[in-house]
Amino acid sequence: MRFVSIVRKTLLAALAALALLAPMAATAQDMPSYAQPDSQPGGGDAQIRGRITSFDGAYSLQVLDDRGFVDSVQLHQGTIINPTGLTLAPGMVVSILGYNAGPFFAANEVDTPYNYYGGVPYYAGHPWFYYGPSIGLGFFFGNRGWWHGGYFGNGYRHIGHGYSYNRAPIRNGYRDGSFRGRNYVAPPSRGGYVPHTDGGRPHGGGGHGPGG
Repeated sequence: MRFVSIVRKTLLAALAALALLAPMAATAQDMPSYAQPDSQPGGGDAQIRGRITSFDGAYSLQVLDDRGFVDSVQLHQGTIINPTGLTLAPGMVVSILGYNAGPFFAANEVDTPYNYYGGVPYYAGHPWFYYGPSIGLGFFFGNRGWWHGGYFGNGYRHIGHGYSYNRAPIRNGYRDGSFRGRNYVAPPSRGGYVPHTDGGRPHGGGGHGPGG
């Protein structure tokens, strides 16, 4: 009887511990991966897709992604901007390749569905802002060609609310540059991001902005 009592108490203690851990696990799954400590230093290569809500003109982006989260994204010297010469702006749709850097998503490549004519980004024959921010993201991401939907192969899985490609690291898609730590640095001639200053304030745009 004493043995049975000890086993019963042990089981009850184990169940109580699991009950305490369950809410914590659920919270961790719901939180964006860049809003909590990462289990692997530097995080894994991943992708987020959404619409820019704000851009400071230098390095910091806020992106409303296609799963309903507002992501904090950081560009760096040499981040690829496609198409080359594009100046990022609130309202633009983007697909961003990079990695979890803890409090933010570090962008190695920013792809957009726009074509660049006479210094103005176009989509489907109209200036990019023609559709306005009310158009759903599915309208853009239904076209898998521009955002690497099938480029890396082997499918992908969600990590937090990013996409991690199975058995096909995203860095295989980068081109003509070098890695500094986990940052991929492309030269300006290949679309690398080089902010410039205007009156002492860094920003992107013009001949030396994103991709220029």
